[in-house]
Amino acid sequence: MVEKNADLHMHSTASDGGYTPSELMKKCHDNGLTHVSLTDHDTVNGVKEAIQAGQALGMTVIPGIEFSTKVSGKSVHILGYGIDWQDQSLLDMLELQREQRRKRLDVILSKLKKVGIELEAADVLEFVDGGSIGRPHVAKALVKKGHVRDIAEAFELYLAEGKPCYVSKEKEMSPEEAIEWIHRTGGLAVVAHPVYYDLDEIIEELVQTKQLDGIEIYHRDHPEDVVAHYEHLTAEWESKYGRQLLKTGGSDFHHEDYGRNREPLGVTRLQTSLAIELIDQLQQR
Repeated sequence: MVEKNADLHMHSTASDGGYTPSELMKKCHDNGLTHVSLTDHDTVNGVKEAIQAGQALGMTVIPGIEFSTKVSGKSVHILGYGIDWQDQSLLDMLELQREQRRKRLDVILSKLKKVGIELEAADVLEFVDGGSIGRPHVAKALVKKGHVRDIAEAFELYLAEGKPCYVSKEKEMSPEEAIEWIHRTGGLAVVAHPVYYDLDEIIEELVQTKQLDGIEIYHRDHPEDVVAHYEHLTAEWESKYGRQLLKTGGSDFHHEDYGRNREPLGVTRLQTSLAIELIDQLQQR
């Protein structure tokens, strides 16, 4: 029987997840996971706590991050594994991004006011655990103040792209810039949930130029035909460009009550051997 005890995509309260890094690691352990990575959006603030908590529980925790980038008008997320999360230049850059998210919050609050919802920054910041401010934090505040029933409704009515209070980020880096930061800090770069983008040609270019190190093939939103598609493409690109690509995956867990994320932690499990392969490649860098 093939062991599937790895989940390399999850979020904590350091970004837009619902559990602290320690709580999340406890949930991982209780779900039988042995190899995990905390990949919070545009922050590494939860990595230290996750590593310490995970190690205490006998798990292998790979430091990670999920960068928000934009290409061809579409948001594309790039996962970074094994980065030096204490690199000062990385921390400085992420701090600038946090400042941009804080400004974005003010615009969201202004838009909410225009639709008759009074919400203060303090109401939102109550849910931010020192990391990046995200729309789920706004959603939590809306729930607490009684404006919506749950987080899913907050997104459906106000915060999702195309809804009246959605605000895009002021400036988003390109995939190439994100990959450069990941490599500069000793990590490996993987495109997250490619089914979201319909940008296979652009992903292939990143593979061809030896920038991208892998593809997140296994994800909760990848049905069997999509998995088969990216397994085929990955094999094709490996043969075509003469290089090995990482094949990663995870549940992209935030919280059981987060809208479309109403899936249990570890719902998408990666073969443990593939997680170990990632670790081996990191050690060779």
